[in-house]
Amino acid sequence: MNTSTAYTSTFNCLSDDTFWPPVNLTRLRDALSLNATISEARLKIAALSATLKVNKTLAAWRFNLRQQGYVHLEHVPAPSIDNCSLLVTYYLSAIETTTALELYQHLNVAECGRACHLDELYTNGLFTCEYRHHDK
Repeated sequence: MNTSTAYTSTFNCLSDDTFWPPVNLTRLRDALSLNATISEARLKIAALSATLKVNKTLAAWRFNLRQQGYVHLEHVPAPSIDNCSLLVTYYLSAIETTTALELYQHLNVAECGRACHLDELYTNGLFTCEYRHHDK
């Protein structure tokens, strides 16, 4: 991945802060291996929520970098791989992980009458595109 790959998209999740790179939803869907059961709207809402959470977590660090004169994350000196800053790569990875958690927290579970239990160890193995049935 290079910088142009990370930023090129016709449909980006916009942040209220231009310091952070935009999130390419198509790339995000591919990175999370999501199929069509996750709608574009659902993915966008999860990505927006993830972006807000990650940005809030990194706000103090961003403030310090802005005080040093950096306008965008990609301008902060860092090693790069394939012309993409590792800081940008790490940021996008944090968005991916947090988006997956957002989708997972809203996993659809329906009652079906079958005798099965939904415990934490079992649900940790579910993918965000799966529906599971259980009794209350």
